[in-house]
Amino acid sequence: MATVTNWIDHLNKPAEEVAGSVYPGAGSSEFILVLLLIVVWIGWSVITDKSEREELERLSRKRHGANDHKSNITDW
Repeated sequence: MATVTNWIDHLNKPAEEVAGSVYPGAGSSEFILVLLLIVVWIGWSVITDKSEREELERLSRKRHGANDHKSNITDW
């Protein structure tokens, strides 16, 4: 692996002379990180949906009336 001592000279070279990527590991871990992000996103969405559904079902069982907000009911 070549060591870069002067970035200006390195970046001004033609692409054929520059061997490899500017930073190490280019393209090796990005795919794994994207997959991990998608799994976390789907998991977070499922957990959030479940908790919101439980809360809305709990509130709908109380059957609030149209004027209950005037009595300052908590958990409205």
